[in-house]
Amino acid sequence: MNILLTGAGSGLGKATTEYLSRFGNCIFACDLKPPVKENNIIPMAVDITQENQLKAVFTELQKGHVKLDAMINVAGIFHMDNLLEIQEERLVKMLEVNLLGAIRVNKIFFPLLREHGKILITSSEVAPLDPLPFNSVYHITKTALDSYAQALRQEAGLLGYHVITVRPGAFATPLEQSSVPSMREMSESSRYFGGQAERFAKLMRMFTGKPADPVKYAELIEKILRKKHPAAVYTIHANIGLRLLALLPKNMQVSVVKLLLK
Repeated sequence: MNILLTGAGSGLGKATTEYLSRFGNCIFACDLKPPVKENNIIPMAVDITQENQLKAVFTELQKGHVKLDAMINVAGIFHMDNLLEIQEERLVKMLEVNLLGAIRVNKIFFPLLREHGKILITSSEVAPLDPLPFNSVYHITKTALDSYAQALRQEAGLLGYHVITVRPGAFATPLEQSSVPSMREMSESSRYFGGQAERFAKLMRMFTGKPADPVKYAELIEKILRKKHPAAVYTIHANIGLRLLALLPKNMQVSVVKLLLK
């Protein structure tokens, strides 16, 4: 298979790139700092927030008569912050990468996708749940991405294409590891939520448990690519605590969070 994969330079994207390439798949590995060129891995240095850069990669592939069997959207960034104090630049960046980046990639490269090809969109386990404090902007981008995936599933499905949403929980990646320093930064700088931010970070570590091996995610992606009729949504390594909290009435969720962060 010929596969375009974003976020290939680290975390889940890197693990998936390496894993899929072992099966003889040709991976066009897109990232700001893509992996080095190896057998079946073709690095593509590109910023998915820049339409002109994506179009340049498209033109390069088109000139090489490349046809894609799948597009896998993994690129994403994470930062814990609060809605009342988040810097505008950080807010826009998270929206650009986590949501608009995927929309751009799929729109620009769709003409290269073979008939009945697959578009995989990496959302998050939190996407269908109610948001928690300090994880709100990331959550908003992933919930919007989930809605986008369903809308694209409807439209691309009319043309015979498969759109699959993958909702991973916590995995041992740089993105997951960034939660502690970003929460510490907010705790030190916030006028409103200093102590509560620290307590929330401890609670999240307790709730999340041990992050999973990124290879498990890569194995799931490989299975999805092989399926003739994949499911619409796959969830992997979900956090049961978050799911249970989301089952409560919304006002009760607020009360529980207040109690836990008191």
